Amino acid sequence: MKPLIVSIKRNSLDDGPGIRTVLFFKGCPLACIWCQNPETKSTAQEILFEKNNCLDCRECGKICDLGAIDFSTPYRIDRELCNLCGDCIAVCKGEALTFAGKEYSIDELLEIILKDTPFYDNSGGGITLTGGEPTFHMNYLRELLEKVKEHEIHVCLETCGYFKYDAFKEKILDKIDLIYFDLKIYDEKNHKTYCKVSNQIILKNFELLLKEDSIEILPRIPLIPDVTSTTENLQKLADYLKSLKINDVGLLPYNPLWISKTEALGIKAEYTRSKWMTNKEKKIIKEIFSDFKFRDF
Repeated sequence: MKPLIVSIKRNSLDDGPGIRTVLFFKGCPLACIWCQNPETKSTAQEILFEKNNCLDCRECGKICDLGAIDFSTPYRIDRELCNLCGDCIAVCKGEALTFAGKEYSIDELLEIILKDTPFYDNSGGGITLTGGEPTFHMNYLRELLEKVKEHEIHVCLETCGYFKYDAFKEKILDKIDLIYFDLKIYDEKNHKTYCKVSNQIILKNFELLLKEDSIEILPRIPLIPDVTSTTENLQKLADYLKSLKINDVGLLPYNPLWISKTEALGIKAEYTRSKWMTNKEKKIIKEIFSDFKFRDF
């Protein structure tokens, strides 16, 4: 089966070197309570309801034969009744209702990617695979990247690190130039609490990748107040990276805008901080990583 892709972001400057085309794959083995892209957690297609775009024309309710449109709730859709037929999306004049997830053939994706080849060549850019977790779809990626590499395009992978290493190495490792590897929480118990899985496979995979001479790796830490950015967790991660003789790290400041995405999916967020990080919080983080090279934030 083809994986679903939530979006394709062209001309990106934030997901790797140069100008990039970013592919957001659907499906992730983790269930982080602060997920910045909650629409990519499930492998299944979903419908998003963006209430700020709603014109209140109520055409969606008229066309739904299943009675899955419920105007009495802020989430609008009764997802137990909805069969994802898409009729409501077709009549939505404000584009408040949209599908999250679309199938692309390898050739369709390649056509989109190749449109930006001049930008890659002039900026040292390429494509970035993200999500969700792209390694959920290794057979598909192998076929896609074989064709991408025929055009000598740089490939960056953003990963949570939770995958079967042998399959990863056999199928796609030699087709990737750069890996952004997320390290969220060092303590296994806390990782299970906030990400719903153990981090032992993640740490093992990270250490195995460091032994691969052919690949460039940047560990990244999402800075989630009171979860990942506690002094205790960050100090443990900093000590861990030092023990592996790593000097570069990506520090990703918290972005509260994701909360509206969970609402669009009809889900109540477990983590609800709606404020950006304070300068005081940032200062503490920078002090912990003062011995590392990182992009200022």
